[in-house]
Amino acid sequence: MYEPFESCATDFRNLKGTLADPAASQRLTAIRQALEASAKNISAATGATEIDRDNLAKLYRGMLAAGRIVSHLQDKQGAA
Repeated sequence: MYEPFESCATDFRNLKGTLADPAASQRLTAIRQALEASAKNISAATGATEIDRDNLAKLYRGMLAAGRIVSHLQDKQGAA
């Protein structure tokens, strides 16, 4: 489910530093794509119980929201 993060885990863990780097546009795009890919993987997963399905839905929405936040922060940093 979270395999897309393997290639950008360091940049994601240090998101503040990544955002501050003027040359990080491609790395930030990779983070957003990893969040979207993980959301897609979560969407494809099936939960065995109603609680599992509810938790997967929360994770899915959280991944999409995180992608929008990274995009917003990148736009805000670029405008500064």
